[in-house]
Amino acid sequence: YGELEGFTATGGSEADGAGSWESSHRHDTLGFEVERILPGGVVRSFAYDDIGRLVDARIRKDSRTRHMRRYRWGVADRLLSVEDSRRGETRYSYTPTGQLDRAEYPDGREQWRKSDPVGNLYPDPDMKLRRYLSGGRLEQDGEWHCEYDADGNLTERYLGTGKWLDGKKDRWRYRWNADGSLAKVVRPDKREVEFTYDALGRRLSKSFGTTVTRWVWNGNVPLHQWKQRREYSVMEDRWNTDTERHDMTVWLFDEESFVPMAMIKEGRSYSILTDQLGTPTEAYDADGNEVWSRMLDMDGNVIEETGNKGMVPFLFQGQYYDRETGLAYNRFRYYSPKMGMYVSQDPIGLAGRILNLYGYVDDTNAWSDIFGLIKFETNDPDLFPVTGNQQNTVTIKMQGSRGRDFTAAYKEAGISRKSATGYTWHHNDDFNPITGTCTMVLVRTEGRHKYESHTGAVKQFQDLMGHKYDTRAAVVESQSQGWLMGRKPSEKKNSYQKTS
Repeated sequence: YGELEGFTATGGSEADGAGSWESSHRHDTLGFEVERILPGGVVRSFAYDDIGRLVDARIRKDSRTRHMRRYRWGVADRLLSVEDSRRGETRYSYTPTGQLDRAEYPDGREQWRKSDPVGNLYPDPDMKLRRYLSGGRLEQDGEWHCEYDADGNLTERYLGTGKWLDGKKDRWRYRWNADGSLAKVVRPDKREVEFTYDALGRRLSKSFGTTVTRWVWNGNVPLHQWKQRREYSVMEDRWNTDTERHDMTVWLFDEESFVPMAMIKEGRSYSILTDQLGTPTEAYDADGNEVWSRMLDMDGNVIEETGNKGMVPFLFQGQYYDRETGLAYNRFRYYSPKMGMYVSQDPIGLAGRILNLYGYVDDTNAWSDIFGLIKFETNDPDLFPVTGNQQNTVTIKMQGSRGRDFTAAYKEAGISRKSATGYTWHHNDDFNPITGTCTMVLVRTEGRHKYESHTGAVKQFQDLMGHKYDTRAAVVESQSQGWLMGRKPSEKKNSYQKTS
């Protein structure tokens, strides 16, 4: 039925097989993964309730259960508790509208995530520790104060009031590019962290001190990562970077997703295990030894981390955490776990489906924002309700017409047109002119207005490729790029009509 049965990857050319990683997968009759066999004899097993929610996840080795998590669910798919065989039980509570607002951790510590009517978050039940400005800008967070530029980007965060007698202590400064991307962070120790990006908003480099970290991307997820050393030349008044690469890393993700499966670093492979939302929780080496584990709170802050600290930098799906800044790169924005929010406004405004333009998601146990643009939930009422191995979010190569795109999306999703009556495909605004790919989301037709106030991949295709979509010229362009599937365009110059 199209389920993933095996995954093999090589991070080098060693003849003895070093630097490779593989897994095998077993699914039930409905298409749910029930077992994953990993290197070193590690076996991950999964059990689900009658409506497909994960209720039990176990790690076994040598026929013994090494670690177990049990999930208890309430109404409206609200996660009520997670029982961890090592750490104990974490319990959650919600507002009547489904806002996650409290967690009680195994050590007895409470965390609050209270929200006012416009989505401003407060870390205390009395909602007095924070003060917000219009549009969701956080002005005061306990003893911390924040300042913003005219575009709503965070420019300073410091202890104190900023007044003459009080000053600005532990001052963080943020500098932004004209396109809204974060260019530089100046730390309290005056050291700078600088970033560069490609035209699609994918981060290409991070420079800090004498180290430059670089990335090569596979669509919307990082594939290769490495570091290079650099030295500052006083004579030339610039940084000079060595060509030699070190800490070479290959990141492997579950198919068509942002959930990391493994990493291959300097010829050594490691399996990455995740929770019900796809957040990394453990890593195992090729011999089956646990080398890293981590537990996060509701906002993504580390509660406990063991083993090789910082080994897996991913927080919630789509987020890469930078220890140098305390921020997580989230494609089109940066997320602050300490603040529990983004440090710039949503580029697509209210189309991001949340009233607070700096807000993350209402329920971090069920929702994610993979691009820093719009929140998604598996059981979102406006998303097509999938079963088994079906997908309501897929990646396709743009065909030049919506009709062809829809056909490709239905095929990739494993969904028939007939079963999706009342739903239509929406193009996300992530067109890649090199690979021709974009993300498609199957949404309820009457709910599509939530998605349509941003440009979408169709406009990006038109702007970058120079052809109006749903025309023969656009289809021919797709064919010339090697992206076209199915029948070739006829010689007649009839136009392709829009189908939605």
